Amino acid sequence: MKRILFSLLYLCSCWAIYSNDSDIDSLTNLCQHELINKRDNRSPFFLQKESQLLMEEEKGLYFYPSTDVFVRDAEYFLPMTKGYTTLGFHLNPSFAYKFNDKARIEVGVHLVGIAGDKKGIRRVLPIVRLEYKPVKWLHIVGGTLYGNLSHGIYEPMYDFDRYFYSNQEMGLQILTNTHYWEADIWCNWEQFIVPNDDFQEKFTFGWKNNLKLPLNNIELSIPLDLMANHRGGQYTSLKDTCIETLINIAVGLKGKFIGNEKIHFTGEVPFFLFKNQSNKEHIHTSYPQGWGVYPMFTIQNNPIKYERNQWLVNLGFWLGNKYISGRGSYLFQSCSLFDPLYRNETRKMGTAKIYYGHQYKGLKLGVEFQAYYDIEEKGIDYSAGIYLNFNRRFKIHSWK
Repeated sequence: MKRILFSLLYLCSCWAIYSNDSDIDSLTNLCQHELINKRDNRSPFFLQKESQLLMEEEKGLYFYPSTDVFVRDAEYFLPMTKGYTTLGFHLNPSFAYKFNDKARIEVGVHLVGIAGDKKGIRRVLPIVRLEYKPVKWLHIVGGTLYGNLSHGIYEPMYDFDRYFYSNQEMGLQILTNTHYWEADIWCNWEQFIVPNDDFQEKFTFGWKNNLKLPLNNIELSIPLDLMANHRGGQYTSLKDTCIETLINIAVGLKGKFIGNEKIHFTGEVPFFLFKNQSNKEHIHTSYPQGWGVYPMFTIQNNPIKYERNQWLVNLGFWLGNKYISGRGSYLFQSCSLFDPLYRNETRKMGTAKIYYGHQYKGLKLGVEFQAYYDIEEKGIDYSAGIYLNFNRRFKIHSWK
């Protein structure tokens, strides 16, 4: 497995170095290309965030009063997890200084509020982001990452609901985008410890790859995703510590057919692997390893031609066996989040998702509906949400 991963990394690096930059005529076209590539069918496009480095016209100081307001009802009654209803907001005001076309720094605060919560502001985190783009195809981000749903990881490996309860990620991120290869590699340090802390350190390593094979009317690609979730640490004061590492990998084949200027069709078949890489004495998951397969079909309108009004319909079928994921949705797993004694070794489930997004001058409106029919339980879990997002930039001062 290690040899395969290193070989793929070497091959992708070669493609990045020797890819022809003439396909991108200007910074504006490059930025548009990056934004559209991020809007895949793995999560709602109106909830994905991208860098503003290329959007800022010239060096200077900018202000971003970024705000997300959400209303979501998750009706989960099957044994794997439980539902919730939430009304809240993410407020992310920040100031950004652009040094030149290759670098910027952004400083602000991330606030989370939930209606009915006595705390008022439930979470307060700093936003500190340093970005450097040494060449057109390479983008380095340190501090606050462009993370969460923006990674575009499949739902069995990354839970959609993390958008609400774990929205911010801190660490290091490297983004690449060439004619043949698109990748997002990151490390999110979730819990830091000092000597005598009574809890463990936690971090997540992720690597999303998309190897592109463009043809005339069909865009073939090979998605390859890897996530590793680790908890441990030497400084903890816990006497009975579990040093655990969970590995999830997804690889498959994806084809997007451009039927006409209005409609795009996408078919994909990703295969998932799970492995508890811990030592035998530290394996506490229900199963040490497992697998899953998730064929999907998507129809959507052209996101470039209809940028203001976008819609997407996705249908899929999940077949899993002893599958577990450290950050994935429990709707797809073979164990229950709330009942450690409940297990369902083989999962069979049909899924349906509908997204609609409208945007105008920095304001985005999003609507989503997601349904999961469990064939074994003969029941359905579903959720629906409405989202408002404002992310317009204001230039405060410019320097020549």
